[in-house]
Order: sequence, then C-alpha cells, then structure tokens
Amino acid sequence: MASPHRSDDLHQGDPVEDPPASYEPVNSDDALPYDDYEAEHRPPPTLRLRLAPWDVISTALLLTLLVVLATATNWPWRLYGFLSDVCTGETCGLVPFGVDNYIYPVVWGGIGAAIAAAGVGPFVSLLKGWYMSFWPVLSLTILMVSSVVGDSLTLFSERYWH
Repeated sequence: MASPHRSDDLHQGDPVEDPPASYEPVNSDDALPYDDYEAEHRPPPTLRLRLAPWDVISTALLLTLLVVLATATNWPWRLYGFLSDVCTGETCGLVPFGVDNYIYPVVWGGIGAAIAAAGVGPFVSLLKGWYMSFWPVLSLTILMVSSVVGDSLTLFSERYWH
C-alpha cells in the first residue's frame, strides 16, 4: 500500500510479500501479521493544530477576565464569604453525617478544579482539535457550583453548631 508520506526508506516501493503457505512460525511471537509489519514501517503521525482565530482571542479574553475577577475585585469574598462562618475546633456541635467536614474540601477542591480546567484545558483542546473557549466558562461554572454547595453545607451545619 502506498503511503502518502515521503520516507527515506530505500525499499519503499518494494511490495511486501506474504509468507508462503507452508510457513509455520515456531512461536506465535515470531510471526508479524501484515498489519503489524506495515505499522512498524510507517512514518510517525504528524501533529496538526487546528486553531480558529476567534477561539484563541475569546479564550485569552475570558482567561484574562477570570484572573482580573479573582485578583482585583471582591468577587472571591462574595463567593466564599461564608467561610468566615464555618465553625472549627472542639466547641462545634455535632452535625448529622459529619457534613461540616466536607465544607473546606468542596470549596478548595472546586477552586483547584477550576484552576486546572482554566490552565490545562486549553492545551488539551489544542491537542484534541477542540474549541478552547469553553474551558474558562467551565472553570467559572465549577467555581460557582463549589461556592453554592459550600454555602449550602455551611447553612445546614450552622443550625447544629450553636
């Protein structure tokens, strides 16, 4: 089968012959099926990035907006202000199912997942050929969900703390 890629192989045009009918390999590992033989002599695949200018621009703008919201505004305080109400220590009352133990893991896990989605997600999209601009939106969604769940856990637990 002719390959569309150029190769430095001197025997590129030589046909590959099937083994004779009387050929029986001594060990099954000794035999290479035709597809494996062809795969071993094929040039490695090339990586092609599919970029749309609007996608790169919108991803950069959304990521910049997220960083500005997280650092230059009181947005984190508004989202996670309930953390000042969380009771820590031995003076807290018992909460059913130990729900209060999950407040910080939910909040910090959500923040970590959002940072990972915003930081690593666009590179995954580059390699997979997907659009990149949904990662900052997904990151913002993760932040909002972790805030709402953490606040709900805090509101539920406050009844039992005092």
